[in-house]
Amino acid sequence: MTDDADGRPEGPPWGALAALLLVLALPGWGIYRWVFCRFEVPPAHVAVLIAKTGEDLGEGEVAAAPGQKGIQLETLPTGRHFRHPLFWDWQIVPIVNIPPGQIGVLTRLWGDTPDLTQDLLVPRDGRQKGIVAEILAPGLHEQVNPLLHTVEVHPAVVIEAGFVGVVCNRVGKNPADPNVYLVAPGERGVQREVLRPGTYYLNPYATTVYPIDVRAQRLELSVDPLPGQKGEPREAEDQRRGQGPKGRLALVFPSSDGFEIEVKLTVEWAIDEARAAEVFVRMRTDARDDTVMDEVLHKVLIPALRGNARIEGSKYPAANYIAGESRTVFQTSIFDALKAACEHNGISIRSVLVNDIVPPQDIARPIREREVAREELARNRTQQEQAKAEQSLARETELVQQEQKKVEAETEKEQRRIRAENEQRMALIAQEQALAVAQADLAAAELEARAILARGQAEADVIVAQNVAQSEALRASVEAFGAPSGFSSYLFARRLAPRIESIFADPDGPFGGLFHDLLMPGGAAPGGAR
Repeated sequence: MTDDADGRPEGPPWGALAALLLVLALPGWGIYRWVFCRFEVPPAHVAVLIAKTGEDLGEGEVAAAPGQKGIQLETLPTGRHFRHPLFWDWQIVPIVNIPPGQIGVLTRLWGDTPDLTQDLLVPRDGRQKGIVAEILAPGLHEQVNPLLHTVEVHPAVVIEAGFVGVVCNRVGKNPADPNVYLVAPGERGVQREVLRPGTYYLNPYATTVYPIDVRAQRLELSVDPLPGQKGEPREAEDQRRGQGPKGRLALVFPSSDGFEIEVKLTVEWAIDEARAAEVFVRMRTDARDDTVMDEVLHKVLIPALRGNARIEGSKYPAANYIAGESRTVFQTSIFDALKAACEHNGISIRSVLVNDIVPPQDIARPIREREVAREELARNRTQQEQAKAEQSLARETELVQQEQKKVEAETEKEQRRIRAENEQRMALIAQEQALAVAQADLAAAELEARAILARGQAEADVIVAQNVAQSEALRASVEAFGAPSGFSSYLFARRLAPRIESIFADPDGPFGGLFHDLLMPGGAAPGGAR
């Protein structure tokens, strides 16, 4: 240790030491945090944190709030997270996954105890333990803590085509009027509004849906009754359902004159879709749809059908069921009476069809023979009328064929006339075109001849002009020499001079005389020349 300038001893370098420790601590803390505090949450999983320090939970509490020791409500999603192992523990669990076409019912295991006298379900955003009213839709729900909740998976409510769903609220207010079949919306009981075909995500602890078939149904009364059996007890009908052809006992009733009439008919009916909930409440004995349909048959449709058939059928004598219009009238009256009897019960009657009427054989045989004879007579008359119609048709057919041939001949004649006229017009047009072409060729030839004459005359004029010019130039040249002989000598010398280099001749001789005037112009002295 040394003294400073004032003589005081110098202290240790604490600042530098602290800086050195900080530089060494930061990488060490990073390594420690990466190795001991890091954990990975894989896909489709969440991490549930458990605090090791903090305030203790109260009696009966399960979920820990921030600052409390225990399971934390919030979860950590997929990814990398850092928590100190001295203060935290964690548990990696799969995410709550609701498959398609199903729902999840969430039960909260923590919170306050609800008042079950008010409602059986608790809200999603509350802090009460129990079954949550809101459902979990299909998909992943990473916000749900699997350690603090339980999830029940239920199938979604599917209403198929041809059905409606009757909704029964299992929770809600008590009905304002307990003496009604259907309750108001929000009240506990069967609702008036039904669910249309589709998929619905409903909490089964809050709502129960009963599918009701509203398709058209057929009731066939076609089974021959046993001797002495006038009606059909329900037990006998139920026993015979799985045996032989489908159907129930045919209608048997007395006619107005005391004969027993057996009628086999088919009724097409359906539950009124708008009143399906009312029919369900009135008719069901349990939750099964087939029970509702059977109760409709046995409580409403079959009794109304048999009662009205006996009332309407006893208005006519037995003979009217074999011949006449009473059969159609009976079918119409049964339809109207059955429709009126079933409508106020929520049953819609689509049609009533009488398939067969079996009258007593004692009166049926002669009436049938009479009807057969009448039908035979009518058939013979029909055959006669048909033969006459065939003869008339053959005659009309022959006339039509003749007229058709006549029309074809006229058409052929007209076609030939039109074809000849067209050919004549085409030939005339071709001749006129040829004449026009010939006239055009003649005019062109005349123009060509005139052009040739003009070119010949022009060439002749040019030649004459050239000759005149040459003759004038020649005449001028001759006049310039004074005599033709001088000009001739000039021309001769001009053409001969370029080719002559020396002349050896006597100037007075015959050959030298030719050059005498050229060599000594102006009377030069005679002598030899070269």
